[in-house]
Order: sequence, then structure tokens, then C-alpha cells
Amino acid sequence: MTIPAGAEPGLAAALPSVGSWSFILARPDLPDDAAFRLARALHRGEAAIARRLPQAEETTAANTLGAAPHRDLIHPGVLRYLREVGIAR
Repeated sequence: MTIPAGAEPGLAAALPSVGSWSFILARPDLPDDAAFRLARALHRGEAAIARRLPQAEETTAANTLGAAPHRDLIHPGVLRYLREVGIAR
């Protein structure tokens, strides 16, 4: 990832950096339906969020699944959403 020159005050040259997409932490007892609705709302709004915040371009449903070191770390409600949209099995 590279932060372009002029993106921040005083940044005169491109700055190579390390970054990651956004993620949300939830308590384990968050109801499955609430996690499902949150995942659906976020991922339906992927394009709109990325237009306002360029670094959010990589915050996608597919990257959510791919970034988890173990599938059991993804909330069951989010997994249900990812299955319904064909991203997870």
C-alpha cells in the first residue's frame, strides 16, 4: 500500500506503508441475526463507503472471509450472510 504525496499535510513524497482493511469486533453473544444484518448492511454499502474512504476499497465480503485465520473466528451470523451471497460454503 502506498500513501500518495500530498495525502496528508507535510507529506511531500509517496510513503510505502503497511495496511489492512477494516474489520469489526463483536462480543461472542451478539445475536446471530444482528451480526447478519450488520454484515449485510456493510457489504451492500461497500462501493459507497469506498467512494468516501479510498482505503476501504479492500474492505469486501471476500476479504473478510479470506483474512480470518480460522473460520470459527467469524461470527456465525456473518458466516450465514457470506454463505447466502455465495462467498462462503
